[in-house]
Amino acid sequence: MTVGSYELSNGKTNWYFVIDLPVGEDGKRRQHKRRGFPSMGAAEKAETEARKAYGEAAIGADGSVAAELAGWLSERELDVEETTLDNYRNIIRMYVIPHIGGRQLYNIDKRVIQDMYKTLLKEGGAKKNPLSATTVRTTHRVLQKAFKDLGINLENVRQPRPVDREDHGRKGVWSPMQSKTFLRFHKDARLYAAWGLAIVAGLRRGELAGLKWAKVDLELGIVYVHNQRTISGKKVIEKSPKGKSRRAVAIGPAMVKVLRAHKARQAQEKAEAGLLYHDYDYVFPREDGEPYYPRYFTDMWEKACVEAGVPEIVLHDARHTSATAGADAGVPEHVMQKRLGHADARTTREVYTHVLPESERRAAELMDSALGEWDEAA
Repeated sequence: MTVGSYELSNGKTNWYFVIDLPVGEDGKRRQHKRRGFPSMGAAEKAETEARKAYGEAAIGADGSVAAELAGWLSERELDVEETTLDNYRNIIRMYVIPHIGGRQLYNIDKRVIQDMYKTLLKEGGAKKNPLSATTVRTTHRVLQKAFKDLGINLENVRQPRPVDREDHGRKGVWSPMQSKTFLRFHKDARLYAAWGLAIVAGLRRGELAGLKWAKVDLELGIVYVHNQRTISGKKVIEKSPKGKSRRAVAIGPAMVKVLRAHKARQAQEKAEAGLLYHDYDYVFPREDGEPYYPRYFTDMWEKACVEAGVPEIVLHDARHTSATAGADAGVPEHVMQKRLGHADARTTREVYTHVLPESERRAAELMDSALGEWDEAA
């Protein structure tokens, strides 16, 4: 199956779909094509209906790249996290199928794949804008997983070289003073405790959204990060963080005090709502107890940055701020790795630990002191 678009002479864009059908009795390839759809969504909806009309089994037996990858995705439902599988589906649907979906899988060679990568880099994005090398490399990794499972061995397939980015796609990291300014400004906000956990304990958005009081021990000062609410496609799912992301994070007396105040405030809201309150034990729910949509935290964080007058960074950058502050304060790398839930210490070291200007100035002063009166000797 293929969903694609073409431009009309009047400048408008029309969408189409193509479904590869089983080879006919005469041995010739057969396809079902329809065009003239006003949007990608309309074409995909019609394509889905057509697949149902022809029967998934019949379409899936033709050996095309589209059909074989559809079968592979179906098989991986058994052993892959739903969010990961959703990413696989999107990558295959958006970047692979439109270019090579109609080809026979077992006739694919590395040149076909490499030509596809070149096209993606040139015009693989929305409105034929270039795709980033990072996105194309991600597409490559997904394809290699699929090909390996399907018994296709394409050796030495070249992929775009990684792009060196100093900021790793992030907006920035706050200094300790900026963090204090932000938290002090929002000390009376409903999500004050959430912002504190993001900065002090390095919790992710999904971990904040899924945190429950049963996993918060205020006596011992421990937050057990055992659940997260995350977006998969168009729905929200709850699941356990994978790998070392499932962890116990120690919090200090200040953070314990903030959480106690937050819990008392929540109890008051619950009493005021009465029977209208739905108690699901979330630490950061709406006023009626219902959980927030995860993106709500992102939106509120952006507004909070503007209101506090600090540099605007994304919510995930609070983790980077936490890691950097810990590194500057002398927290050992392996401790910060466990605290942030990283499987690889290199992630903590290379991606999350940034050098702030204050650290650079201290290093410069130490070097001056170590070298003595070097300027006079010059």
